[in-house]
Amino acid sequence: MIKTATQPSAPLVLVVDDDIFLLAAISQTLSLNGYQVQTCSSPLESLQRIEEQTFGAVLADIRMPEMNGITLLENIVQKDKDLPVILITGHGDISLAVEAMKKGAYHFLQKPVDEDLIIATLERAIERRQLVLENLQLEKKLQASNANRTRFYGLVGNHPAMHELYTIIETFAVESDPVLIIGETGTGKELVARALHEIKQDKAPYVAVNMGAIPAEMIESELFGYEKGAFTGAVQRKIGRFEFAGGGTIFLDEICSMPAQLQSKLLRVLEERNFCRLGSNELIPMTARIVAATNKNLEKEVAKGRFRQDLFFRLNVLPIHLPPLRKRKEDIPLLVDYFRREYCDSHPEKPAALPKNLIKEFCENDWPGNIRELRNVVRRHCVLGLGCAQQKTDKGRPPFFSQPIVFEHDCPPWKEFMEQQEKHYLETVLHAVAGKVTTACKAMGISRKSLYDKINKHAINLEEVRRKPQ
Repeated sequence: MIKTATQPSAPLVLVVDDDIFLLAAISQTLSLNGYQVQTCSSPLESLQRIEEQTFGAVLADIRMPEMNGITLLENIVQKDKDLPVILITGHGDISLAVEAMKKGAYHFLQKPVDEDLIIATLERAIERRQLVLENLQLEKKLQASNANRTRFYGLVGNHPAMHELYTIIETFAVESDPVLIIGETGTGKELVARALHEIKQDKAPYVAVNMGAIPAEMIESELFGYEKGAFTGAVQRKIGRFEFAGGGTIFLDEICSMPAQLQSKLLRVLEERNFCRLGSNELIPMTARIVAATNKNLEKEVAKGRFRQDLFFRLNVLPIHLPPLRKRKEDIPLLVDYFRREYCDSHPEKPAALPKNLIKEFCENDWPGNIRELRNVVRRHCVLGLGCAQQKTDKGRPPFFSQPIVFEHDCPPWKEFMEQQEKHYLETVLHAVAGKVTTACKAMGISRKSLYDKINKHAINLEEVRRKPQ
């Protein structure tokens, strides 16, 4: 065996031949051209070397007594399918060489071998080999990065289902086809839509439209806009959501709530890639990417005749299914800590520590409202100071919801009972935050207007609450 080495960074080539004189000649040629060379006269020993080291290429004679080059090739492919194998053949071995190419050989060279041809063939083979190795390294780094990635554009989770979701989002983000996000309420559908937008075009407009929150008679004008005088009250031109989105993203949440008449118009927009403002015949190009979301099974909605089948096919080009929280309970402690830190960042004067037994109770709950429900409950605990050990909870619910309900007289009507509970809840939260409206709104997850409406409805004296907090 002859072993010659040049620079440590030079490609390593394994030469296999039972002819020691040919081994020496090829080794010298390759060394003079900057390669590291290992030579081996035994095919079996060469297989052992391949298991122990990473080679850039293998040069092997096709006829050897211990094992011919084709059998050696088959064994090398099993061990390292991407390792280029170049076979050296005699004049009468062309048919064997062709067979070897079919079995995965990189190339074959005829004896007597031209030195320049050996070097040129090796350069190409090693270049391909290095590219393959670099891709494998990048893939391993990406897998390792995914394994440690717990946050992704506002999404939080370390469950394998979340890692798969992150990869899907990155893949779909660079495309322009419609995306349909399917998931239960509170699973983070809008976060996914924003991630799709920000990865590709964070400087372009992002427009979100909640189809269930807009009156049916106003949806068309909201989406497509209108010209002055198009209808009573149209005193000036209005730019619609599609036009405003431009080359960005338009997110259609609760797409299942879209009226049937508008479904047909959206289908036409998707097919023709243009639309008109109400009261105008001017065609406006539709350049925005459509991302739709639903918490319902659209296939069932189609079967029931509530959603157009052709529109479903148009939207369901790139589907994304979001896992419910009950399917990835391992992420609950991570989410609880994230929401706790989120609260502490905005309220540094109120450290919020949650005991382990409380987090254990959180993990036992199925959370029908998913992440949104968990976030609201965590913030409620932070605001009300329910994190201390002596406070008992029922799987994350505040204490005043876990107490048994006892009626002194007859059971009150449902509406009256719910109003009593709502008033009790409002008073408890408001006393806990010393009447701070903004803090109470964040804890309950409602707007200031909604809170004031409820305060007026139940005749709660806010000034008195601020004077006498609990």
